[in-house]
Amino acid sequence: MGCGTSFVKYVLFFFNLVVALFGLAIVGIGVAVLLNWTVLKEELHSQLNVAPWVFIVIGAVMFIIAFFGCCGAIRESHCMVVTYAIFLLVIIIVQVVMAVLMFTYGETMKEALVKTVNGVFDKRSSDPAANAVFNNIQEQLECCGKNSPADYGVIGVVTDLPESCCTRATGVVGKILSKCTIADANSIGCGPQIASLYEKWNKTIASIAIGVACIEVVGALFALCLANSIRNMDRRYA
Repeated sequence: MGCGTSFVKYVLFFFNLVVALFGLAIVGIGVAVLLNWTVLKEELHSQLNVAPWVFIVIGAVMFIIAFFGCCGAIRESHCMVVTYAIFLLVIIIVQVVMAVLMFTYGETMKEALVKTVNGVFDKRSSDPAANAVFNNIQEQLECCGKNSPADYGVIGVVTDLPESCCTRATGVVGKILSKCTIADANSIGCGPQIASLYEKWNKTIASIAIGVACIEVVGALFALCLANSIRNMDRRYA
């Protein structure tokens, strides 16, 4: 095996070793959430249960793909390296398709996100899990109601709102609220806030996905070159 091929071999090995360890770390995060966040899981039911499993699945997929790349490179296994390259090409196609969809159908996806958030708000009175999820959204995004605090049907500044509506006010040093009113509530609704965040990050996320895909293309080419070199070497010494 020539110097160039040996270089490709060790680059693939160390790169995929890092990816494999990162995948295990993500799996660990998911498992930690499942084991330690019992109270939150009971409060949010299925909504929170999905999140750690998503982490576990993503981490496991990353580890499996990196395992084929890492072991295939260091053991000079033609089959494992080709399998790794195929996995990588599939991921590249998925990433590019998602990025194109985000660029092309950004407005449709934004409307779907807003509609989903509004649907959770409408279910909050009949579904405690939906109410807990929407309160979490209000806390994290610093918003209140679908379009404004008025969606809670309150009039004046003395009527109580959910505490999650007053995250900005309670964040002020030295200010402790006994109750949340319209005067202290976050003025923007969660629908417009979601739409604003999506517009801000949509093209950035899509661009990053394409950038990562370009790096993965180089990795796939390296893997195919290494696989071809291994096959030629096997034929030479067969």
